[in-house]
Amino acid sequence: VNDIGWQLSTAGYAALTAVGIWTRRHLPHDLRGWRRTLARDLAVSILATVVTAPLVVWIFGRLSLIGPLTNIAASPVIAVLQPTLFLALAAGPVHGVAQFVALAAHPLLVAFDWIATAGAAVPFGSLRVAPTLGVTVACGAAAIALVVAASSRSHTAGRALIVSTLSVTVATWWIAAPNGSGFTELHMIDVGEGDAVAVRTPRGSWLLVDAGRSWTGGDAGRRFVVPYLRRFGGTLELFVASHPDADHVGGAESILSALHPAAYRDAAFVGGSEPYRKSLAVARALGVAWSRVHAGDSLSIDGVRVRFLAPDSTWAAGLRNSNSASTVALVQYGQVRFLLTGDADHAEEAWLLEHEASELHADVLKVGHHGSSTSSSAPFVDAVPPRLALVSVGAGNAYGHPDAAVMHDLQSRGATVLRTDQLGTIVVRTDGHTLWVTAAGRSWPIR
Repeated sequence: VNDIGWQLSTAGYAALTAVGIWTRRHLPHDLRGWRRTLARDLAVSILATVVTAPLVVWIFGRLSLIGPLTNIAASPVIAVLQPTLFLALAAGPVHGVAQFVALAAHPLLVAFDWIATAGAAVPFGSLRVAPTLGVTVACGAAAIALVVAASSRSHTAGRALIVSTLSVTVATWWIAAPNGSGFTELHMIDVGEGDAVAVRTPRGSWLLVDAGRSWTGGDAGRRFVVPYLRRFGGTLELFVASHPDADHVGGAESILSALHPAAYRDAAFVGGSEPYRKSLAVARALGVAWSRVHAGDSLSIDGVRVRFLAPDSTWAAGLRNSNSASTVALVQYGQVRFLLTGDADHAEEAWLLEHEASELHADVLKVGHHGSSTSSSAPFVDAVPPRLALVSVGAGNAYGHPDAAVMHDLQSRGATVLRTDQLGTIVVRTDGHTLWVTAAGRSWPIR
């Protein structure tokens, strides 16, 4: 039931059944032959596209406009292909026969794939969208009501159409309503062993640093980050890769494809990982503006100021460890400062102490390298020194993160330490003066 293929098939079959009832009742009886067939198929295609749209948009981030036409084009192919494939399955015990029938289906599969590819290539045939959970649920309710309306008698159909109209109205209002909370928020998203830190501006725009890891058949971007950001709504203005390690950029390709940020920045460390190279390729294909981070660069989004403190390109050129060339960003709203360090190790911390010591003080520290002993040196923590230390770490990870001595050292210096392996996703909210934390179903102020 949780499989998207099953969900789409069920929704499509419901639309098919409903339109079959509707056409028998409402298509003019004098409409016959190919005209009646075309009218029926068009009605089926339109309703099937509308009914499945909330699922397609939520999972894939696309709204198809060409779908009703490509469905009609594919209909005669599927009419022959589907029984052919069933026959191949039924003939399974007789291998030679099954293979012959399956090979006979190949030209039909090629034709089906060509129709889909040609439809996808039509300019503006589909739109990239990133709906919130509320908008998706409201549109889903509207789709269900349309199915009920199409398959019901007039009095029930009228009530269902009213429900559908109200649901669309709610979705429209939700889209038009302001996304921001009026606060600046830091969301440390629980992606397991990896990093994904999202900053939400008071007006609801997003800055995302890192994208979590990838694995065979999936990644944290598609599974965790994209649904999380969509739940709140708002546009992704900037994606930053702290460094090219796979546990930080593994989900970048999915995030770029689904949310299409306005810009992509990273330190351009030579010899990056395969997920990093894929993220650059998809950024180029989508027209996402890429630029290199330089120490001293700064920008402002909705009153939230971001200043990049590291890495320095001259210093990083001689490095072999990408952790030492992590992008370090200082995010400030009002009087409150967040220091995001990626996997910065002792060597980079020493460089920061030498060149940016006056800028390191922060209220919230994203602890480097998942709390490893290679980061968070005592002089560095003393230069910050944070009221709140956040650790992104996977439960039961194979690396032994976080290091117990580092955690004890942070606490002994007065920092409240919060970990994603213990609390899940952690949200820090500020009005520019006061900090509040929400995690594990409860909220409290940080003093």
